[in-house]
Amino acid sequence: MIDLDRPARYPADRTSPGGWRRLATARALATVVAGALLTGAVLGGVAMYLGWYRPLAASVEQAERADGSAVALLLFAEPGVRTGPAEPRRVRIAAQVTVVNAGPEPVDVRAVRVDQPGVTVRSPETERQIHPGTAVPVDVVVEWTCAADPPRTLAGSVHVETVDEQVRTVSPVEIRGTSWMETGSAGCAAPG
Repeated sequence: MIDLDRPARYPADRTSPGGWRRLATARALATVVAGALLTGAVLGGVAMYLGWYRPLAASVEQAERADGSAVALLLFAEPGVRTGPAEPRRVRIAAQVTVVNAGPEPVDVRAVRVDQPGVTVRSPETERQIHPGTAVPVDVVVEWTCAADPPRTLAGSVHVETVDEQVRTVSPVEIRGTSWMETGSAGCAAPG
């Protein structure tokens, strides 16, 4: 039977004790869902950082470090002047070698050395900064041993300091140019 004089009682009424429970349950459920979404977002962010971003950032940093410390040099022999022999059967040449920086960053050249059978090359231990794409002449002393067969090519080592302040030895670096070989052979052929 339906009584039209009385207002209807619905179970979802907020004034009834059951309605408040349902509303509290819905709020709790919404809080749980919001908390789960927030927790998922935080955990997903941490997982993305650890699994994707951090290794990517480390590889980029390593690549930048590698590029910043890459060294590419070319050496060209310049004609020299024969000086008095230090010992019999040795020829000493005061010359220069042109060091060209073919790398991406400036370097400080500390020394140029060659140690091969029959020939040694030494430069003074001073720093010379060379910017990318530029060349700097370096004074060297070349000593030939006349008894040894002259080498066909000269390969040297260059001691440098890179932009990241690491001291390195770049070798072998071929020294291009035959002027030293010609002067050494002429000095060995000369009497005395």
